[in-house]
Amino acid sequence: MTRQQVAGAADDGRKYRPGGVTGMQPFSLLAELGRCFAADSDRYFLWVPVFLAIGVACYFALSVEPPFWLAMFLPVVAGGLLWGVRLRPLAALCSAALFSAALGFAAAIVRADRVAAPVLEKPTSGTLVAEVISAERTEKGALSAVLAPISFAGLADSERPEKVRLNIRIRDAALRPGATVELRARLMPPPEPVLPRGFDFARQAWFEGLGAVGFAYTAPEERAPPSGAAAALTTLRMKIGERIRGVVGGTSGAVAAALINGERASIPDEVSEDLRAAGIYHVLSISGLHMVLFAGSLFWTVRAALALIPGLALRYPIKKWAAFIAILGATFYLTISGAAIATQRAWIMITLMFVAILLDRPALSMRNVALAAIVILLWRPESLVGASFQMSFAAVVALIAFYETEFARRWTMDAGRGGISSLPRTVLVYVLGIALTSIVAGAATGAIAGFHFNRVALYGLAGNMAAMPIVGFVVMPMALLALLLMPFGLDGPALWAMGKGVEAMLEIAHEVAGWGGADRLIPEASLSALLLVVFGALWLCLWRERWRFAGLVPIVLGFAMWNDVSRPDVLVDRDAALFAVRDGGGELALTASRPSYTAAQWLRHDADARQPGEAARSEHMNCDPGGCVYREPGRPVIAFPVSLGAVADDCSRADIMIAKIPVPYRVRRDCGAALFLDYFFFWRNGATTLHFDGDDIRIVTARQVRGDRPWVQRTRKDQ
Repeated sequence: MTRQQVAGAADDGRKYRPGGVTGMQPFSLLAELGRCFAADSDRYFLWVPVFLAIGVACYFALSVEPPFWLAMFLPVVAGGLLWGVRLRPLAALCSAALFSAALGFAAAIVRADRVAAPVLEKPTSGTLVAEVISAERTEKGALSAVLAPISFAGLADSERPEKVRLNIRIRDAALRPGATVELRARLMPPPEPVLPRGFDFARQAWFEGLGAVGFAYTAPEERAPPSGAAAALTTLRMKIGERIRGVVGGTSGAVAAALINGERASIPDEVSEDLRAAGIYHVLSISGLHMVLFAGSLFWTVRAALALIPGLALRYPIKKWAAFIAILGATFYLTISGAAIATQRAWIMITLMFVAILLDRPALSMRNVALAAIVILLWRPESLVGASFQMSFAAVVALIAFYETEFARRWTMDAGRGGISSLPRTVLVYVLGIALTSIVAGAATGAIAGFHFNRVALYGLAGNMAAMPIVGFVVMPMALLALLLMPFGLDGPALWAMGKGVEAMLEIAHEVAGWGGADRLIPEASLSALLLVVFGALWLCLWRERWRFAGLVPIVLGFAMWNDVSRPDVLVDRDAALFAVRDGGGELALTASRPSYTAAQWLRHDADARQPGEAARSEHMNCDPGGCVYREPGRPVIAFPVSLGAVADDCSRADIMIAKIPVPYRVRRDCGAALFLDYFFFWRNGATTLHFDGDDIRIVTARQVRGDRPWVQRTRKDQ
């Protein structure tokens, strides 16, 4: 029997023995798993970024900051173990996974240490002298600026933040990037989460180097003009945005500018809401889609132009020349777009694709995506905990896995065959391609979007099918043409065409957003449920053999556990300025509608579509100048006093006392309430939730969940 016959027999499930084939081999699950494991040996590398991510996730899951020496110790130990078992295949794979996780853990430690910078300890007002890093004009005409303080309110260098974000709501205020300015401002520490397990802006600010946020009392006065290459580049970016907004005009101009320079502050909130509801808000985030359309258009244009010159096309690798120019174009797009994290990630991925062309390798493959993920996780490990990283890689991995299937390969390869006669089929394939791409990408990112944003765009397929051809064939090609012609002052027609495309896209978004139930809110989900869904999806996409379908099991289990979350019965915000109680019907009753951001976030986490003002009107919540009292039959009486007199009045009748003010120990001791929390408790612990478990009350605080990490502000009690 030949080697080919033996291989064929193995594929058919037959057992080969010397002397011939002896019938069908009984099915064995273990043997099938072993066969799949061996057959997918070329996919092992794809799991390296997964285990890197596990290491990064372990770092962020800790309640205390690990010592820096672990960044060296763990990879060395794991690497030594890998070297010791390198000749034993299964042990080597397990050791490689352990080494990858150790490397991810170490990368997060190093990154957190490298970005360490002073964080403002308490709200402070004073004169601020700073260098302007960037400035965006908002829809209402205000300025949102990032500044690098040179001096502020007499703070020492060790206490002064390296970067601050400032809102300037003063008419005619102007800032030039790179200039040194002086103004009076009030700065505050980066805000804590509004819920114990809510979005932690302070953590994001730590890794961005932001040590404070605030607002200006006076208009900035320029003390020194801009200087340096970085300032010139930022100024160029701002001028490009002003040119686009001036030529296109209106809301379309603001969106068109955002697609090129990444400035989204001037886009009206209602437009952003329409785009979210229509499932096409991703168009505003300069990421993989924009890089592919921008650099891809440049690649195709350059290659087509060179192909018109026979002497070049027949003698030289014009495809590689076009790829190199496309890399330069993508890099330019990265710089003028503001180089946000999502844009950096997209640049890495598109650059790897064109480098693959230069090296005569497949341009778009799962291996290239894995390489991009490895680079980002080692360079910016904090990206892992952000929705942008998760959603973009989920979409790309799912799409490549889909188009790797035999059905998708045959379908796309046959599309353009047959010349002009195949044009109807090509158009049909393109339309179906948009539909399938939207379905696959939407399915891949839906759970992540629901977890982070508590919303799902039900008609995202319709929105994408209608809008994406306009974006792909009109908006982004015209954006590229406008940038090429802008230095010569000939960009007007291209910007006009781009504006018309954006206008059509916005009309589509508004129409789809108006359909009933377009933007569906979903309640807060369990983290373990999301992890199960993500693991199942990775198993389904990264393997190629039949065992990949086992990934459907954790996906189903994850969705079954999606709402397995304990809903808090009482919520208190980080400053003890707002309270909420869950009534017998499961809805939140607010003591007030402000702080509006906190109230809106609480309602969103609850999938409650009411406005804060509506939620502040409840028959069970009675408020007067002394505070509020919540009374509902069969539930504890909860008092929220705002003065010592109100505390004395409520102590005799309330089961739970939650005071907005500091209360002396003697008063708290003599109070008859079963639970008494005052301002000092929230000052130390931040946002707090109470969970009623029968007769017991479980308290969960933001400080408890966040732990003792560098981005968690130390209160005076800790000093």
